[in-house]
Amino acid sequence: MNRKIRRRHRVLFLAFFSALFFLLLLGRLTYIQLMKNGELAEGAVRQRAFTILLDYNRGDILDRNGISLLGGKKEKQLVVFPAFLAKEEAGVTEQVSAYLPPVATAGNPFIARHGLDEQEENMFKELQKVGLLVVPCWQRYGPKALATHVTGHIGPADGKGRVGLELTFNDVLQSDSPTILAAVIDNKNNLVDGLGYRLWRKKETYKPFDLVLTIDRRIQKEVEEVMDARLVRGAVVIMDPLNGDILAMASRPNYMQAELSRYLGDLERQEDFLKAQPFINRSILSYPPGSVFKTVVAAAALDSGTTGLGRKFYCPGYIRVGEREFRCQHGPHGVISLADAYAYSCNAAFIELALDLGREIIYEYATALGLGEETGLPLGNTGQGGEAKGRIPRPGEMLYGGDLALTAIGQGRVEASPLQVARLTAAVANGGLLVEPRLVQAIQTRQGLLLHRYPTVSPRRVLKVQTAAKLRHMMQGVVEYGTGCAAADDMLVLGGKTGTAETKRFLEGKPLVYAWFTGCVPLESSRAVVTVLIEESRQGSAAAAFKEIAQAIIPYLQ
Repeated sequence: MNRKIRRRHRVLFLAFFSALFFLLLLGRLTYIQLMKNGELAEGAVRQRAFTILLDYNRGDILDRNGISLLGGKKEKQLVVFPAFLAKEEAGVTEQVSAYLPPVATAGNPFIARHGLDEQEENMFKELQKVGLLVVPCWQRYGPKALATHVTGHIGPADGKGRVGLELTFNDVLQSDSPTILAAVIDNKNNLVDGLGYRLWRKKETYKPFDLVLTIDRRIQKEVEEVMDARLVRGAVVIMDPLNGDILAMASRPNYMQAELSRYLGDLERQEDFLKAQPFINRSILSYPPGSVFKTVVAAAALDSGTTGLGRKFYCPGYIRVGEREFRCQHGPHGVISLADAYAYSCNAAFIELALDLGREIIYEYATALGLGEETGLPLGNTGQGGEAKGRIPRPGEMLYGGDLALTAIGQGRVEASPLQVARLTAAVANGGLLVEPRLVQAIQTRQGLLLHRYPTVSPRRVLKVQTAAKLRHMMQGVVEYGTGCAAADDMLVLGGKTGTAETKRFLEGKPLVYAWFTGCVPLESSRAVVTVLIEESRQGSAAAAFKEIAQAIIPYLQ
């Protein structure tokens, strides 16, 4: 009896585990069929297919009004499958062959042409079996892309951000579902009837997301048009002085993001391309500021109560400091007030003023106004082509009077970026508050759902209200009768400061000079500050560019 019971228990035990095993197996098969079907089918097709990636499907980079800055567009592309082309060479006419580069017959498929017109599309559409296929694609970067140096670009080979916001926010913009074109083949590498060419795309997860910037596309467009007409190398930064929002940021020389492969593929073209250093964002690169730094010296003197606008100086055309002589390039001015010395950019007066103030006061106000430190824009670090820190000599580095004299006129060891100069100018425009620059407003889904917002940071007071008002009055003199007359406008009251920095370097056999103009639009109740830097400039060219930009953008600042 006991033996029968034990046998029955063993049978039940085996039956239970057999049923459990088959249930688990059935569950696994169900999971594979229902949940993994698409992925496994894609893998099976890929094992017997020639594939090419058409679109990385990244998130967009939008201006403050939700308009793309990348200029992307739909277009028709010609994809070539060399393996099929080799088998049907007789079907490719001489006319078609002229459109195709020489390729290895066993090579991987590649995109031969972008942006086919209707005539070209009709020419190629009958040649699918020969290995030529016209497919609709999304071109991420277009010829009308703006703020190229801000947005940056992706690597053509892997679709990952290389510089700019494409790099800094790569994880946000990157997609899990690129678009792939596959040519399904049999074991003899022939195109399978009924399957043929197929577009594959993984099911999207929660990414990618879009970036919303503070840049206004309309203002950015006006700025870049002026730059293309007026300068070869340089930068422009436009900032809202009340909250630090970057309304426009541009650098020249420019480059076409969609043309990277062509630039770097052609060796002759590559040499010229790289020589121009088009990838450098000069808006965040540091330069000697020249006489723009006199704003810091004037602010320190007025704010500390050391002097007033009417203080008189004597300029014989030079000033001696120890054994060194510093020329006043716009002098001699004779007896001149502080306000007029600022308007005429008198070196002698400002060196004398800096010597009276002392190196500690100059350093204190320069750093308080944001010079010598990164502003924090998310454009990568210096090693990745990001923001330069600039430089303000510490008091211990200005051991001699000559060192302080060079600092006072923005030469020697002093360096600042156009972005930092714009921030300095904003403190004058808004009544003495140092704002934190903001470039990215938010991260959102492609449907416009807000995921994260980057708030503005409360500004901190660095100058008295009265000091900022006096500086604006001095800036008006620069434009109305001083060195910045080229910026004067009959319809707008403008003010600003000129600057010229001699580099003692040469470019293509000519002295390399940096010209600056930074100012307020309009002068009172300013809605924007505009900073212009031009390399290899002519006298007054930066001021004239400032005027054109101010005239162009004022309708968008109302």
